[in-house]
Amino acid sequence: MTVPSASQASAENSSIVYLFAMTDGRCFRFEVRPDRPSASHPAGPAEAEWTHLSFHRCPGCPLDIAQHRHCPAALDLQAIAGAFRDLVSYEQTRVEVTTPERTFVKQCDVQTGLRALMGLVMATSGCPVLSKLKGLAHYHLPFATVEETTFRTVSLYLLRQYFVHRDGGIPDLVLRGLLDFYDQLQELNQAFGNRLRAASERDANLNAINSLFFLAAAVALSLEEQLETLRTTLLPHRSQL
Repeated sequence: MTVPSASQASAENSSIVYLFAMTDGRCFRFEVRPDRPSASHPAGPAEAEWTHLSFHRCPGCPLDIAQHRHCPAALDLQAIAGAFRDLVSYEQTRVEVTTPERTFVKQCDVQTGLRALMGLVMATSGCPVLSKLKGLAHYHLPFATVEETTFRTVSLYLLRQYFVHRDGGIPDLVLRGLLDFYDQLQELNQAFGNRLRAASERDANLNAINSLFFLAAAVALSLEEQLETLRTTLLPHRSQL
């Protein structure tokens, strides 16, 4: 499966490829182009009902249903959900992730690999809520831990606040906006889970999306604790303050 792009030649240089090698010999290959235009996947009559914007629509979705018949993130996940619809989440697989800079390899259950892939695809989709994570997707780190996710998410947010300050705005240095965003993600979790439930026969898809949003929830709920751990790591001596 390739997430489409209007410019094949230029996009190939920035593509991220996920390869799942299953124990029964099956292989699934997915190519994701983070810089693809959001309108690069026009909806057609064959699109599944669960991709319709009105189907378990996320609370607070800002898209106009008159202009967007389908959920952009659901459209981009349709081929992936179809490939894994009859798999169980604990089935073992070898996942190889190739980015323009390096290759990651992990022996894990399907759920873990699928979580990383879904997170990348959704963050680079045309969803106006999830697109706030696009900066992380451009420096994709598959299989990230809670601590790594906290470090990367907070760093991205504070870098944005630096640009807000440089442009004359008032930066949010207490991370209020970041916590509000995580609240949005929790609302999106339930609605999107209902979408994928309709697209699945077994639990791989649903458990992958649930674990993806559980990771986000874990970061939000333990943000202060995680930041204190990072402070100890990055500033071990009081003289560095």
